[in-house]
This record gives sequence, C-alpha cells and structure tokens, in this order.
Amino acid sequence: MNLLPLIAALFWSTAWSGTLLEFKSSEPAWYARNDTVMGGVSNSRVRVDGGVLLFTGQVRLENNGGFSGIRSTPSRVDLSAFSRLILRVKGDGKRYALQLGTSTGNGVTYRNEFDTVPGQWIEVSVPLASLRPTRFGERVTGPALNPSDVVFFGLVIGNNRAERFALQVDWIKGQ
Repeated sequence: MNLLPLIAALFWSTAWSGTLLEFKSSEPAWYARNDTVMGGVSNSRVRVDGGVLLFTGQVRLENNGGFSGIRSTPSRVDLSAFSRLILRVKGDGKRYALQLGTSTGNGVTYRNEFDTVPGQWIEVSVPLASLRPTRFGERVTGPALNPSDVVFFGLVIGNNRAERFALQVDWIKGQ
C-alpha cells in the first residue's frame, strides 16, 4: 500500500488549517490600490512592522473618489478546506471590507464588511459564503466565490465620507 498520498493529504490539511498570514515578514508583499485608479485623490500606506500589517491613510471624496485599499501580490491560494476566515484586527471604530480576488484582470472581487472597535484587538469572522461579487465597490451579478481560485487578499475602506483611518492586522486564519 502506498502511504505517500495519505501522508501528503495529512500534511496539506495540517499546513493549511490555521494561520494563513502572520506578517512575520513582508511576504507576501502588499501594495496600495486607491481611488486614484479612477481619478480620485485618496491615499494609503501599507507596511509590516513587528509582525503586524499596518494599513493607514486618508479617504477623500474629491474627483468622485472615496476609497482606499491594499492587496497582497498575486499568488494562488486554495481556501477550499475552510468555511470562514478569522482576522485579528485593531481598528479605529470604522468599517472595513475584506476582499478576495480570483483574477487580477476582470475587476471583480469578493467582499464583505466588518466593523472595528477603537483601540481594541478583536477577532472578526468572515464566512466565505458571505463574500459577494463586486466591481468598483458595487455589487454585481456573478458566480459565487470559488475558494480554490483565490489569487489575492485585500482590505478596503470606503464609507462614503472623507476620513483618516488606521487598521492593524495581527493574522488571518482559515477555519
């Protein structure tokens, strides 16, 4: 009996159960994706410091703007073993959205919003089934998220108001 497939399956499920992103280094790299892609003037900064992802900036409404976001560099991630993602975050009391993308070219992302508590670390649970297809922040008709096709993670703020923001992320886990 060949035990290699069983051992590989056990290793894969163990390796992918639990923490997906810990921010112990700058890998994967993250980059800003703000409303400047549409003529807006919002700005954000993302960096990893002390094992925490820091997403800060200012949303501005001029030139039909209104959002700031960040994304991880594209790399295929299979989340099909999970029903939800858990994020440990410290925010500023504002609402943010978790985004998952299955393509870097079609503009569709899958997102759901979550609230933060000012200055407190909390765990936010986002069921994968709750992520809805959007394009430019608006819901669109489309297929449900295929968790085995994820190519990037993202975080966005766009609350229809000009505001400074600061979000820290300690880790993202699958469950």
